[in-house]
Amino acid sequence: MRVILSLAVGLLLTASVQAGCDLSSARLGNQVLKVGDAERKVLRHDPDRTVQLENRRGGAAGIRYDFYLHGKTIQVYVRAGRISRICHFND
Repeated sequence: MRVILSLAVGLLLTASVQAGCDLSSARLGNQVLKVGDAERKVLRHDPDRTVQLENRRGGAAGIRYDFYLHGKTIQVYVRAGRISRICHFND
């Protein structure tokens, strides 16, 4: 019984940490970023962190821009100069 209860509590805690990466837009300030928009729109908002993404062989695969907002992190993935994916994480 304890095992089942601890498993259920663990699943509930991990469910709240999961990201929503199937989103197609994000609000930053008074502007909305959408999948397909130009990278320029992301850079206007001065990202808090920039990460160079690599493929398996070490070649450049894109860039991830992180924005830390009130209790949430928004990650914007850019490939070939266009937004390809937007993820939200609750802190």
